[in-house]
Amino acid sequence: MLTLVASNVVLLVLLIAAYMPSDGDVAIGKAAPRDATANLPEAKGGAILAANRWPDACSFVDQGEVEAILPDAKEIKQESRRINALSITEFAANSSWKKSDSAESGQCLYSMRLPGETYAATQFWVRIEAVADPKLIAGYQDRVAAGTNTGQGASGADHCVITGLNEGSWNCRKGPVLFTVGGQSSAVFEGVSASAPFVWRDDVLPEFVRTIAAKIK
Repeated sequence: MLTLVASNVVLLVLLIAAYMPSDGDVAIGKAAPRDATANLPEAKGGAILAANRWPDACSFVDQGEVEAILPDAKEIKQESRRINALSITEFAANSSWKKSDSAESGQCLYSMRLPGETYAATQFWVRIEAVADPKLIAGYQDRVAAGTNTGQGASGADHCVITGLNEGSWNCRKGPVLFTVGGQSSAVFEGVSASAPFVWRDDVLPEFVRTIAAKIK
């Protein structure tokens, strides 16, 4: 009888431990975008903004906004990256758009260290895909963004799809801007049983979408 009681106690302790976050579990916060608007010229009547006039992708998310979503993040760094614009049928009809155009800061890469990581293994990135008349943006996304509707709503954007099934990225449009957010983490997230890639896709990335969408009027 004593052995049975002891076994039950051990089992109970293991079950409790399985449902309690460890010191290394990472909390997921909520988007808290600052009161700011992206510096975008008016894009109506079929207007298209050439890639060399796109805003700095790093202006959409700052360190404080990263910390609001991932309050345990340390060693946060960001880096602007140059990207080349792709040829788009509707865009090519506009004389201001050139196939050779590139955006010097069209993508921003954020690196950080979360609890349980021995180095800054977590990365988040945002990339601008196009800036144009919202009607062109909607048609362009429908044609080139092969993905699955999120089922979670657009998180403040006009429309979003998830590209990729496992470590998916969110491709979203808000007004005149088409953008993609993605990334990865090896952390264990608090209060969820899903693996890190799915938590990142379904719980973390939507908060970044909200942050970015709030700045596009």
